Amino acid sequence: MKQYLLALIACFTSHLLLAQQYTDYIGAGHNAGVTVITSHNQNNTNNGGTTVDGFPLDQIGQLKDASRFLAQATLGYDYEMIERVAQIGYEAWIDEQLAIPQLNMTDMVEQIEASMSGGPDAFGGMMSFRIAWWNWTLKRPDLLRQRVTHALSQIFVISSVGSDLFEDHGELSTYYFDVLNRNAFGNYRQLLSEVSRNPSMGLYLSHMFNPKSDPANNIHPDENYAREVMQLFSIGLYELNNDGTRKLDASGNFIPTYNNADIREFAKIFTGFGNGIPGHPWGVPMEDGLIAMYPMAMFEEWHEPGSKTLLNGQIVPAGQTGLQDFNDAMDNLHNHPNVGPFIGKALIQFLVSSNPSPAYVNRVANAFNDNGQGVRGDLKAVVKAILLDEEARQCDVANAPYRGKLREPIVRYSGFMRAFNAEAIGNSGEWFATTMDDWLATVGQVPLFASSVFNFYSPEYQPNGPIADQNLVAPVFQIHNSTTSIGFINNVQYWTFEELPFIDAGEHSELPSEPILDFDDEWELADNPTALVDRLDILLACGQLSDASKTIIVNALSQLIEEDRLAMALYLILISPDYAFLK
Repeated sequence: MKQYLLALIACFTSHLLLAQQYTDYIGAGHNAGVTVITSHNQNNTNNGGTTVDGFPLDQIGQLKDASRFLAQATLGYDYEMIERVAQIGYEAWIDEQLAIPQLNMTDMVEQIEASMSGGPDAFGGMMSFRIAWWNWTLKRPDLLRQRVTHALSQIFVISSVGSDLFEDHGELSTYYFDVLNRNAFGNYRQLLSEVSRNPSMGLYLSHMFNPKSDPANNIHPDENYAREVMQLFSIGLYELNNDGTRKLDASGNFIPTYNNADIREFAKIFTGFGNGIPGHPWGVPMEDGLIAMYPMAMFEEWHEPGSKTLLNGQIVPAGQTGLQDFNDAMDNLHNHPNVGPFIGKALIQFLVSSNPSPAYVNRVANAFNDNGQGVRGDLKAVVKAILLDEEARQCDVANAPYRGKLREPIVRYSGFMRAFNAEAIGNSGEWFATTMDDWLATVGQVPLFASSVFNFYSPEYQPNGPIADQNLVAPVFQIHNSTTSIGFINNVQYWTFEELPFIDAGEHSELPSEPILDFDDEWELADNPTALVDRLDILLACGQLSDASKTIIVNALSQLIEEDRLAMALYLILISPDYAFLK
């Protein structure tokens, strides 16, 4: 079997090398100059080119496009969800999702601890968040909230990598994640305020215990958060038109949104924040993670007094309280014209396409600027605008060579688990328990564990070659290299042939958790390779498998006994470019 598999992969690879070039997929080792290639067939009529309001007319086309919609809107879904979306339509499904009551991850941790011996802390504090994240991802019905929260976690980044968050990673990450989770469908202004006062962010970007100026002792307010809240969380580096393109000055140069003087003024705003635990004085260090539970408190005696000059010349008057200064600064950032296109484009890139057109960004920014009821910053309106936009939904637009994105490794992983309704068994009872240590080592993406505040990858990352030559970006390719691409394939082998979707769990005998995946419907098709591949194409690849890829996979399955076909079909689809790249 192993020799046969290697020969089949070689055949599959040779097919890919002969396939047409494609501008946003690249194989292992791209840093060494490998040619950008794919097996995707842009002329594949199975992708449903005939549409009414972006919805394919034929039933199979409806299922494929519903799967594509769900791939943009969720961290994973099953075949029944595809059928439901195809039946009720996209907007109705979004409205259903928006109505699902929110569950804080901290509540899930409490449920796990109440029912599982030792609770998540049996792994140690750093692992409790990862365990809770998997249960939240694989068990909760609010699929859209999960995807938006995941995207927000890569915009408003904290990480325990190389930071003070490492020791109490579980508590700090869980409470911080709840801020994003709670505000995913709320207002941007509230989200920015809660993020800015969250102790995890305060520790990560060093504005907790940030004192006022003391020139005699050469003490000045820390400028770290003041810089990043503008550069990464709100307005970006350059002034933008509403469509996300950069404005130019009279000399044709980009116009910076802020300068060093602006950073110094905002740094004054973020002085005086300390431990929010009631009754605790300024400067008290962390105590058993309790610090994570409370927003940072303002200690007036440590806050920089006097007026501050913010963006666009707004003056924060002297004599206010520290929180009044803070709220004025939040309003100043929230109302900046850059926020709609900056945040809107970032969310488009995470959900739909690495290279949205200016017209797409403009429509989404308009939804941010005014939700139709005069409200600015309504994230529900923004998410709807992104997912229902013609550029996200129309199949002819989707087939354009510069549209779409490489799926994040963690999304491919969670998508596989949810596709087959994973259930947990073992000493952990109904709860999934995995440390993701091996996943981190081989693939390099674990929630809230980015290498820096700039996330796992830059939104402007351009792999060398055709993508950069056409001035396009492909952010996720920054973590897709000769190590992680092979690491992902090796993990797929564990999931399929060895039936170990949680290979990390076995390292901790006190909490083993081997998920059971439901393949009943797929086993019924094992006697018909074509039907099996067609179903998996819709479920996993959103109907994007090219005719050539299908032929190779079906021919391979036809040479196997029935009991070996499903694992091989899953393996070949999950490692194919047709699956990895979401059009």
